[in-house]
Amino acid sequence: MLALTLVVGLSSCTGDDDDGSGGTGPETGGSDTASGIETRVEVGAVAGKLPKGPARDVAADVARVVDGWLDAAYVDGDYPRSDFGDAFPGFTKDAAALASKQAGLMSNKAVGDQVDSVTATRRVVRVDVLAPKGKAAAATAHVNLVIELTGDQERTDQVRGRVLLTRTKGDWKVFGFDVERGEVRG
Repeated sequence: MLALTLVVGLSSCTGDDDDGSGGTGPETGGSDTASGIETRVEVGAVAGKLPKGPARDVAADVARVVDGWLDAAYVDGDYPRSDFGDAFPGFTKDAAALASKQAGLMSNKAVGDQVDSVTATRRVVRVDVLAPKGKAAAATAHVNLVIELTGDQERTDQVRGRVLLTRTKGDWKVFGFDVERGEVRG
């Protein structure tokens, strides 16, 4: 039943797979960020027979792709700014196009020119892995990012949801997402 749930979740929001350019506990470590804190990477559910060590490796690889997006879209860069053209590294061509149409949600584009700095205060990426025959084929990264905005916009925002990834030519690529963003404190 878990495998079916994970497969259904992976297929619910997609962009084409076109490349345009294990149930273990929490794992710490991850991307080191210039503006804020390190990402806490966790291994969530593993559907299939994937040992703990390889599952941790998959989670770390997936988290690096997700962190690339979080940094480019929300945390890093010189603020104030209005250019978020490179906010979706690691996304397929179609997923990046869809995310660009929702740039106010999927990046700081809506507020970037009103912000002097952005600091991450919470970064958690929990990775569920689909591993048929013991080989990781797809992943769902559950994201929880909290950012402090300073400048004309003085507030705390939370970005959370899931990012769907598959392996394309050996690399993990985001092909779909289900993300929400809201103000936590203002």
